Amino acid sequence: MTSKQVMLALIALLIGGCALIPKDQGTDPLIGPYSQRRVWAVVPLRNESGSLYADGAALADHLARHLEGASNIDVVPVNRTLAAMGALQMRTGPTSRAQVMQLLQDLDVDGMVVGTISAYEPYDPPKLGLSLELYVHPRVFRQLEEFHVRQLSRSATDEMSVPKGAGRIGQPVASVSAFLDAGDPVVRHKLERYAYDRGSSNEDVEAPVLYRISMDLYREFVAYVMSWRLLEAESQRLTWAEQTQPVP
Repeated sequence: MTSKQVMLALIALLIGGCALIPKDQGTDPLIGPYSQRRVWAVVPLRNESGSLYADGAALADHLARHLEGASNIDVVPVNRTLAAMGALQMRTGPTSRAQVMQLLQDLDVDGMVVGTISAYEPYDPPKLGLSLELYVHPRVFRQLEEFHVRQLSRSATDEMSVPKGAGRIGQPVASVSAFLDAGDPVVRHKLERYAYDRGSSNEDVEAPVLYRISMDLYREFVAYVMSWRLLEAESQRLTWAEQTQPVP
């Protein structure tokens, strides 16, 4: 093999390796998928991990702070959500989709994030599993339904198909889940980039270590990754809706 062939092989290997790493690495800014301001709420996550140390309210705070930083998204304080839950006598959060919609309407927000903690291991390397769902206010669905009615009325009978979002009021419009193990090389790479991007120098080898030994810092990192993925899922949903809009 010539030196040129070796160089080409190395370049291909590097490109292939980069392709294996998802975009949400910790340095990308969070971008909201909306053209106008939307108001969201985040419900304290339900603990289904079996660990007594998993703090759903702390994770909700981290999620709220990250989502608040996304463009065109405002997030109500988690304390306000807790107060609304108390008024509805929801001690551990909504346990059914009917309760989710009731809380969503009482808060009068455009969207609400509900989730669970599926795994929680705070020891180095920490592990955290989360599932998140995004629900929207019925008024948002009414706008979506009006769009779908116009779309179907303009479609030929043999070409009609029910849009993915039609008839789903009371169900999540986007959902994401992940199990993030700091011992995994890809997750560790994201964590390092996240730590360095939060004001630490690349020469500061202790920065990523702090995010591994401090579970609160690791929760912050995981909340960033999950916020990025939830916004990406909502963006894909809206893109699909725009692409299927009929031409006037």
